[in-house]
Amino acid sequence: MDQTAKRKYSLIELLLGFVLINGLHFLIKKYDSSFEGIWDYGMRGIFFHLFFVLVGLVFLWLGRWLSKEIRSSAFKNLKRRLQLVLGATIFLTYGLFVSISFNELYYFLFYRITDQEYIWKEHQLFDPDFSLIIFIFYFFVATGINLVHYFRNWREAQLMAERLKKENIQSKFEVLKNQIDPHFFFNSLSVLTSLVYKDANLSAEYITQLSKMYRYILEGKNQSLALVREELNFLNSYIFLIKVRYDETIRFDIELDEKLAETVFLPNSALQMLVENAIKHNRFGDENPLAVRIFSDDGYIQVVNNISKRELIESSSKIGLENIKKRYELLGDYELLIEETEQTFTVKLPKLLANEVQDFNI
Repeated sequence: MDQTAKRKYSLIELLLGFVLINGLHFLIKKYDSSFEGIWDYGMRGIFFHLFFVLVGLVFLWLGRWLSKEIRSSAFKNLKRRLQLVLGATIFLTYGLFVSISFNELYYFLFYRITDQEYIWKEHQLFDPDFSLIIFIFYFFVATGINLVHYFRNWREAQLMAERLKKENIQSKFEVLKNQIDPHFFFNSLSVLTSLVYKDANLSAEYITQLSKMYRYILEGKNQSLALVREELNFLNSYIFLIKVRYDETIRFDIELDEKLAETVFLPNSALQMLVENAIKHNRFGDENPLAVRIFSDDGYIQVVNNISKRELIESSSKIGLENIKKRYELLGDYELLIEETEQTFTVKLPKLLANEVQDFNI
């Protein structure tokens, strides 16, 4: 969502909070016998109004900050039911804190300092009547703000879904272009032609793996994400074709356990695109093989290759890596990390769990 839209929703939240806080001010003033009525605007009445608005807006800001901190923390990785229970507990606790704080500030400023404590003889830390009124208003304010948040997030989800769809189409186009473009197709057919006369069994396996690749691309045309297991199956077919062509000049070391492969998602074709980038941008041979290692570390799946850059790089739009990066950004607060040293080039893919991507097409 652009900055203009964000400012719009922030203004709506502020206005909604301001209206409700003013409503609370008039309600309290109506039942406070130390005032002559809701339109009592002597010095004490003006100060009373300013107190409610300013303190109310402070608590509103703190509530928004708390909500933002919760959404951006590890809290979002919990199961939905646990999120609801913990979220309700946190905000109920905050509501009690708001009501008690209002109660004490109100009593101190408008009764104790003004020597009118006799009017509120039964005051206590948690005054049932006053605290209940404040808590009810807190509930309405929180509900109103959350409705604005819900509508804003719903609109953001719609916009993100449309952007993700466009990015995914671009990604699929790039994958198809890389795999079916004349250069790749010519090389595949050339290798296959030589194999037919040399090794019938190997040529049959080559055709099988080639067909698996295209089937994966076509069957996944409506998918934004794929399980690591599916990505590895696709990558293994690609590796087979590469190994037939380049033999031992490219070496692969894949260290991903079965549990991770069945529970973690990645952007569709991400692993294959990174391996292909490594092949396109580096020189390699019998004495200087290209080594590609894929493994899991903390919250990332890392793809690492040694560097021996080509002087003349094969034509590449470099859209693959950028596309993966953009798709992660569209999914949420995920950042694709790229690290380059004199010896290695590393891409770190954030692991995505099912509960984190349940709103996207997987």
